[in-house]
Amino acid sequence: MAESKGELNKVQQGIADYLLRAGVDGFGPFKSARESASDALVKKGDETAAIRHLIRTHVALAGAQGFVTNLGGLITLPVSLPSNVAATYVIQTHLIASIASLRGHDVDSDEVQMAILLCLLGNAGTELFKKVGIKQFTKKAASALITKYGTKKLGTLVAKGVPVLGGVIGGGVDAASTRAVGSFANRYFAHTDPLPKVIDGEVLSVELEESDGTTDSR
Repeated sequence: MAESKGELNKVQQGIADYLLRAGVDGFGPFKSARESASDALVKKGDETAAIRHLIRTHVALAGAQGFVTNLGGLITLPVSLPSNVAATYVIQTHLIASIASLRGHDVDSDEVQMAILLCLLGNAGTELFKKVGIKQFTKKAASALITKYGTKKLGTLVAKGVPVLGGVIGGGVDAASTRAVGSFANRYFAHTDPLPKVIDGEVLSVELEESDGTTDSR
């Protein structure tokens, strides 16, 4: 039993390490997060426009049919995830890391990399952080991503009988989820501290301001 748990932990750590390496250092057609952030800033002239540009380009890539084929063997997560799911996670991780860099955060630091995984899970990530804390978050985040894939797989199977419809739905879901991840990361990394504060074992909530002026507590 202990050996099985150790193997599971190794797989989960491998997923997290792979996503962070690809997201921060770049992969295939993607430059590193720092370079992508710098290029976007030069191209658009200000931080807000640059972040919007990053989100648009990553959303387009996530939704494009056939993009996964072009990546080929680059998508080799250490777990049995279909290539399209793995590709979406890598694209989203790169988007988050690029936004973090553009916001002035050190994407090589452990705290920021943990925050990148948190943003990949969105609100579920903040809830997970509250439950497990810093020490266990990385491994638990990887496990949550596998669970998230299981939910997505169910939707894919429903549309499987209609290939064209399945492709449209799949691309649309990937694009929509990437846009949501980008928006979440944009709000999240607007704060100075990359992680929620923990005082005496209690995680303090942080207010994230939505585009309509309301707040989202995490």
